[in-house]
Amino acid sequence: MEYIKSSEFQLHNSAVALGKFEGIHLGHQLLLHEILKQKENGLSSVVFTFDLPPKVVLSGDKTYSQIFTKDERRLFLERQGIDVLLEHPFTPEFAALTPEEFIEKVLVEKADAKVIVVGADFHFGKKRSGNVNNLREAASKYGYELIVLEKKQDMGLDISSTRIRELLSYGRMEEVKELLGRNYSVYGEVVHGRALGRTIDIPTINQIVEDIKMVPPNGVYVSLIHIGDETYQGVTNIGTKPTVNAGNVKGVETNIFDFNGDLYGKKVEVELLHFCRAEMKFSGVEALKAQMQSDIQFAKKYFQ
Repeated sequence: MEYIKSSEFQLHNSAVALGKFEGIHLGHQLLLHEILKQKENGLSSVVFTFDLPPKVVLSGDKTYSQIFTKDERRLFLERQGIDVLLEHPFTPEFAALTPEEFIEKVLVEKADAKVIVVGADFHFGKKRSGNVNNLREAASKYGYELIVLEKKQDMGLDISSTRIRELLSYGRMEEVKELLGRNYSVYGEVVHGRALGRTIDIPTINQIVEDIKMVPPNGVYVSLIHIGDETYQGVTNIGTKPTVNAGNVKGVETNIFDFNGDLYGKKVEVELLHFCRAEMKFSGVEALKAQMQSDIQFAKKYFQ
């Protein structure tokens, strides 16, 4: 997959899906399906999104969090067979483009869009003044085909990133999976921890969570771990490890069942399947070890 992070680009014969694609949930995947179908017509499948959420840039809100990071989004789209991921810089100059300027200068001239796919509620251009009507009116002028998709629903409600974030905040991982069409996951490099797990015969790997990524409540989760082409079962703790740490840096620590390899410096994907219990502070290392052993047994029964 070609990965573009610049406003200077030139594509040819493209089928372009437009959107924020933050969680790439089942609703977003309808758009992906449409552009992937266009590959049969000789068009490149292109996801056009932004390097940062427009809301963050326009409001300066540094507390805003995303379901998946840019690396995680990129990994998923690559697996789907998307040809080009374009993360356009969301600059003040770009935000000032009128809907007509965006269509002509970006979609037509730079992206060479022959097919454009959007959701019915898609807005774009200066102060979000453009909508599907603008795209529809310009289609005959510029010769592209416009495909507009209605929101996908679940249980009578729209599937949305907002709804997923709410479920995620309560650790309702099974319901999150229903809306994403896959398990929520954390993808990142394995870093050095305190190596306490090895001293108590429960080795773990540690990952640092990006500040912009939304994570479920601190606690213990049944997990699946993807290392290269192999998948392992495990149990994961999200939190600050209050029994052994004095700080408040949040991390992801995973015990991988039946694995003894060295993963330092490698990128690993950890899927969170089920919330087991909240993070706790124990009286000491022995009490922590006993609870970790109990968590491992719970996870193994879960998989059975």
